[in-house]
Amino acid sequence: MLSHRARYRLSNAWQTVRPWILATLGLVALVSLWLFLANVGPGRAVERIPDAPARPGDPALVRLANEVAELEKQYQVYAAANIISDEALAVLQNAVERQRALVRAAPRGDYSAQTDFERLQAELHTLEARRALPRIEALQRDGEQALAEMRLEEAGQAFREALALQNRINGSSAAPRFKNFVRVTTLEQSITSLDVLPLVRERDAALARARAAVVDQRWTDALAGFIAARDAQDRINREFRTTRHANLAEFDRLEAEIASLNAAGIAATVEARVQAGDAAERAGDHAAAALAYAEALALQQQINDRFARSRFVSSTRIEALDVKLQTARSQPLARELAQIDAQISSELSRRRVVAAEQLLPRATQLTERLASEFPRSRSVDGSLRIKLNYLALKAAELRRIQDEVYDRLLPLVGVNDRLLFSSETPQGLYQAVMNTNPSRNPGRTFPVDSVSWHDAQEFCLRLGWIMGAEVRLPTLEEMRLAHGEGGGDVRSAADGGRVGATDSGRPNRNGYRDVVGNLAEWLLAPANTDRAPVAGGSYLDTPEAIARFPVEERPKIERARHIGFRFVLVLPADRG
Repeated sequence: MLSHRARYRLSNAWQTVRPWILATLGLVALVSLWLFLANVGPGRAVERIPDAPARPGDPALVRLANEVAELEKQYQVYAAANIISDEALAVLQNAVERQRALVRAAPRGDYSAQTDFERLQAELHTLEARRALPRIEALQRDGEQALAEMRLEEAGQAFREALALQNRINGSSAAPRFKNFVRVTTLEQSITSLDVLPLVRERDAALARARAAVVDQRWTDALAGFIAARDAQDRINREFRTTRHANLAEFDRLEAEIASLNAAGIAATVEARVQAGDAAERAGDHAAAALAYAEALALQQQINDRFARSRFVSSTRIEALDVKLQTARSQPLARELAQIDAQISSELSRRRVVAAEQLLPRATQLTERLASEFPRSRSVDGSLRIKLNYLALKAAELRRIQDEVYDRLLPLVGVNDRLLFSSETPQGLYQAVMNTNPSRNPGRTFPVDSVSWHDAQEFCLRLGWIMGAEVRLPTLEEMRLAHGEGGGDVRSAADGGRVGATDSGRPNRNGYRDVVGNLAEWLLAPANTDRAPVAGGSYLDTPEAIARFPVEERPKIERARHIGFRFVLVLPADRG
């Protein structure tokens, strides 16, 4: 047994030599692995040294060339007779094989054999194409017939065989006239169509179910049908996008149908709430009408937001509902304003100007509130707002204008419900009412001239606001009543062709001045015409012409210095 000292020495020695031993063992292992891989791996290819190429004039080459020539002569006999039989094909195939052997044995640098081989091979491929073409056309027809009769498996076999034959021709060296890449595309599309047809039939069946359900008002079944059709169309669009069945517009239409069905219930509720609002409005219950319209508006907005593709989406409906809602909500203010307006007109018609002026501030306030709070309300009358604002601006002049008008109003003979202004409208009155004076014969007491028929109508409208009663142009009959038996001054060309003041002429027997002469006068005419009558003649006419009480038609837009007007005030019924 080793002593402790011996074991210690042995241990030190092992620690010293161990790295060298391990390194040696690793090196041996690497060498062994390399030898193993070198011996079990693929061996080096042994290249076969070809036989020495034949020399020109070699009997074997001559024999092969003669055989090829003979076979080509035989084929040319068939070709001349346009025969594409199996025998002709066999002869040409044999010639090609012989020429291939000739190419292999030909001397280096001799390319004529290769050229002849390519020529013969192209001839062979052309012959094969000629033989295959009727078969391709027949297969294509058979496939289309089978497809029309929904014999999908037979159609697929025919299309695939035709496609393989055409691809073989297209990839060969056959004459270009036999290559048909369009047919390849058509056949590929036909094959793809066979794959898509089950989805198309699924889509069409789902659509038929959905439409039948719509007719029967089975909305749940209709929705399920449209969803199934939409999903089938989505697959067609994604997986068969090159076929004629792919249709993004159809997908969008189906999406819209689905959205419409989802929104149909809400749309029905909208319509019901609108009808309830209309009924409440007719009954005078404006609060209930406003509540119904508000609910309808909120639901329609929900349709527009959530079902944007639905046929029930309508911004026009939103606007119409908003108009109904604002109209209903504005009714209390509108009623109050209408009452105040009626009171103002009543006070003005009775010449109680102060009472009317006291009502104007409240009326103006109401019109402003209606315009700002309910701009779409049908109760917001723009003309009423203009009228009240006008009266507010003219408040300080109302009494003076009324006094001037009443001072010159006279009753017509035999008429109790209206008064006619005794003279032509003076420029001072026109200026006070219209804030302008277009006359070319200026003078405050002179009659206003150079006014169109429309200007005269606007004057009558505004003066009617001030008087609290209807003011209008006179009719021809009213002017004839005023003229009566004539008399009074007649200002015409005999007076030097000049216009006279409204208060300077002598009145006729009925108290009216210048019914004829001085200025011709616009008369009442329908609003939808372009011309209006002008009566009485003017200072430009002769006394003889004026004596016949001339009446003529003139364009309403005409502004002539010899044409003016007077007006009629229609008395309110309670003052008649």
